[in-house]
Amino acid sequence: MAEIRNRVDKKKLVDFLKNLGIDVHFDTKARGNAGFCTGSRIDISKNLSDEKAKDVLLHEFAHFVHFKLEPDIAKSHGTLEKLFDTDEKLIVDEIENELFQITLIVFNGETTRRIKALKENLGQKIKAEREIIKKYYPNFQVGEKFKEFNKYVRFSSAKYLLKYDKVIVRGGWFTMDTTISVKTVEDDFPKMPEAFVAYIRMKSYERHRNRINARNGRINRYLKQPTELFARFFQFYCFDIDGAKMLAPVSVRRFEKLFAENYYPFLREFFDVCVAEDFD
Repeated sequence: MAEIRNRVDKKKLVDFLKNLGIDVHFDTKARGNAGFCTGSRIDISKNLSDEKAKDVLLHEFAHFVHFKLEPDIAKSHGTLEKLFDTDEKLIVDEIENELFQITLIVFNGETTRRIKALKENLGQKIKAEREIIKKYYPNFQVGEKFKEFNKYVRFSSAKYLLKYDKVIVRGGWFTMDTTISVKTVEDDFPKMPEAFVAYIRMKSYERHRNRINARNGRINRYLKQPTELFARFFQFYCFDIDGAKMLAPVSVRRFEKLFAENYYPFLREFFDVCVAEDFD
């Protein structure tokens, strides 16, 4: 079966959406996203290519379909129970797992790989700095107090670098403000022992890794919202039906059954009006 996406007439889709009372815009920044849907308006980023814009338009149309099923999705993010019309927990759990796997494919895979590479790189840097510390302090343990270091920096502004990568140290009446940073710690504190410099850098790398983990957690929570799972499922389904059937057999069977029963608002009309061939 030819890809649905390639058979979608973009102009017909836009006209179809406008006939449903939706304002469609391609000349905005889409609030910094690729696109967004409010229920009565769809914005597609002006920075996208025509092909990418079509993909995002299909994604946002799926949000519109979901909005018609659950009008409060802007706050609740919807439910898979409503999207797939089932209360059976085992089925819902399987659908959630399948859709998340598809989401990881549709959601910029390059971003996921980049985050993983950053974490691995930081892990290697942390290990290297830890080895320098242990060369001088063999009993050093991550997670435990580094008493020797704490004693050394007790009266030094260097202690601030344990929490911040860059600090402005205010001067007194006759001294100017100075800036210290992790990047320049050896120049800022030329007499500091190598092990303590390594400890400051190690703590900086750990902070950076924690920020990445926190960001990754926020991304995963966003991606696991039912409305996002469904929109990316529909987007992938339009791109590769056979692939969707292989990766998400339970979800596809349920989706196609409900589609045949006209469960999804305006979805049958979408295929009739906007897709070059009959869907069935």
